[in-house]
Amino acid sequence: MESPVPALPAATRARPAGVRPSRTLLAATAGALAFTVLTLAVGVASGAPPEFLLLDTTIGLVYIGAGFVAWMRRPEVLTGPLLLACGLLNFVGSYGPTGQPVVTYLGFAFEGYYDVALAVLVLALPERLPTGLGRWLSVGMLAAFVVRSASRLVLQDPAMFGCGDCTPNPFVITTDPAAFVTVETAANAAICILALAVALVCVRRLVASRPIVRRVMWPILVAGTVAMSAAAFDAAEYAFTTATGAPLLDLPEPWSGAFYWVLFALRLFVPIGFMVGTLRLRRAGGPLVALAVGLGSVPSPVRLQSALAAALGDPGVRLLRPDRKGPGWLSADGDPARVPVDDREHAVTLLDHDGEPLAAIVYDPVLREDPALVGSVMAVLRLAVENERLDAELQARLDDVRASRARLVVAAEEERRRVERDLHDGAQQRLVAVTIALQQARQAAIATDAAPEIRERLAAVAEELQAAIDDLRELARGIHPALLEDAGLPAAVTALGRRAGVAVEVRSDLGRRLPRHIEATAYFTVAEALTNASRHANATRAIVTIRDGGDRLELRVEDDGAGGADPSLGTGLSGLADRLAAVDGHLDIASPAGGGTMLRAEVPLP
Repeated sequence: MESPVPALPAATRARPAGVRPSRTLLAATAGALAFTVLTLAVGVASGAPPEFLLLDTTIGLVYIGAGFVAWMRRPEVLTGPLLLACGLLNFVGSYGPTGQPVVTYLGFAFEGYYDVALAVLVLALPERLPTGLGRWLSVGMLAAFVVRSASRLVLQDPAMFGCGDCTPNPFVITTDPAAFVTVETAANAAICILALAVALVCVRRLVASRPIVRRVMWPILVAGTVAMSAAAFDAAEYAFTTATGAPLLDLPEPWSGAFYWVLFALRLFVPIGFMVGTLRLRRAGGPLVALAVGLGSVPSPVRLQSALAAALGDPGVRLLRPDRKGPGWLSADGDPARVPVDDREHAVTLLDHDGEPLAAIVYDPVLREDPALVGSVMAVLRLAVENERLDAELQARLDDVRASRARLVVAAEEERRRVERDLHDGAQQRLVAVTIALQQARQAAIATDAAPEIRERLAAVAEELQAAIDDLRELARGIHPALLEDAGLPAAVTALGRRAGVAVEVRSDLGRRLPRHIEATAYFTVAEALTNASRHANATRAIVTIRDGGDRLELRVEDDGAGGADPSLGTGLSGLADRLAAVDGHLDIASPAGGGTMLRAEVPLP
């Protein structure tokens, strides 16, 4: 019974590479597109500049498209929803300059929240949510935006700034200008500092991350750094302008307009960086051919681990196998391995068959960003592991067949010995006793002067019995020669050569006794070869070579006969090959017509 294998804690089971968009994703995308159309219609009706509408719509659609792709690829994380949220929040701020009742103040109050979503996105990757410092930065930025939104809703009134024709703010509670300036300045200053901190975290992660993370994530981290820097400048300008009434950066036209358009468009870097990072992730994985190579020959675990590293583009990939001799896991090189945990440092995928673990693959968590690649690699890996499992089962069955065949050979040899003993100790002894009795009866008939015909008949019967005894001895000798049992293989083969119809030279370096069934197989191999040389090949001379190869016994019988021996014709050679195969040996025959025959046999030794 196999030992139980512990399950992997929090491990991901391999799943199909192809994923269809869910109803939730389709509904969210449809809603985002509908809001895009509505915002564009409101902008056109409000007389917004065409270039602003074009850039604003493009930014939103790029975020929505990237969010759709990310959500479909990894529905279990927030990357897709956050990118979709960025697209929607981008359009919320577009209602601020429309001058429409109510929505103008809501748009101005809640503009810029896409920066919070961007911060969460770049701080969380490749995890589901930010942790540690990233969590505090995300919460702090959200809190600063909430305070700014509250200030703009309940403290701001157009009359404070001399705009008597503007639509009144329906949400205002107090019209204290000093309070509004203080809260607005402080909130924007906090947003500026927190956005810069997020940018610095992106830079630190870019510099200190592992090679595969840097190779795959640098477009996203660079984009996050640029976007957060733009957000910091935007918040700093709000704070400075609110406090002083002057612009933070006073550039002449057209440079001022171009600068702010560029600043506005820098938010596009994040979805573009995300898509570029995804493409780099797929390219880093390389073709799956590297993993599929050698499946037909059942690759070793070390070779399979190397192929996994090449296919996933992660040199730190580890392949773990269940230890069938006891609880636990083994590494690719056979050493005991700690049970891995799926966490921030390691991603783990488990392959199983009917609930039984086959393998566990530990890889860099950044590869979670491309589940299609991981799923495809795992599908190919499953083929390799299944091939190995089936090959092991086949090898075990072959071993069972060989062991069973060897037991049959030993049992047959023991049965031959039993028949030999029964013939010698039973029928042969009785026949000898009858022969002696007949001889005594013949002597008595001569002494009593019996009739000549009686004496002749007794003599004839005695001769027939002696012939039967001789035939019985030959039969017993054919079943198992006594000399083979007493003196070993070289002596038995030498005696066999003396009785052969050709001149036989025996060459042997065998200086030890072999198992009985091996000696019997070798003896009858030489006997069959010499019989064929004498009866069928008309040979005049044969050489028998017996060599001890340490782990195998080598036999060679060469004659100078007519050649042309063919085991496929159903001669004794085919049966000889089967007899050798029963002890895991094999037979080679070289027998050109007119060139004699060379029979070579090898038998493994225990």
